Amino acid sequence: MVKLTDKIKNTLGATRHIYLATAAKDGTPNVVPVGAFKLLDDERLLISDQFFLKTYKNIEENPKVALSYWGDKGGYQIKGKASIHKGDQIFNEDVEFLKEKYPRFTAKSAIVVDITDVFVIKAGADAGKKIL
Repeated sequence: MVKLTDKIKNTLGATRHIYLATAAKDGTPNVVPVGAFKLLDDERLLISDQFFLKTYKNIEENPKVALSYWGDKGGYQIKGKASIHKGDQIFNEDVEFLKEKYPRFTAKSAIVVDITDVFVIKAGADAGKKIL
């Protein structure tokens, strides 16, 4: 895992949505917008699952994920390994997070992404460059 810099954490905290990409065992891609997410710490991202269908199945089959975001302060592409949590402390933290931020939604599971790589997505000479 890698540790996110303060700059990356600030850009992620300032964005409203991320786009989470997964792939099935046979390689079929899937991408979904996600609004209910937060950093657990400098190395892990919590993504709340209320509606995942293909995404959930894909993570069960292939835990490698990518996400991308862009907001007022910029954005990055992040890659990592996802794990599914139900009925444990991580899931309970997700339930509490939803009660505070999105009270009309109910968590089915909590997805934790252990961050392995970060890439530049801003246009220019460094576009696509791995920075972490």
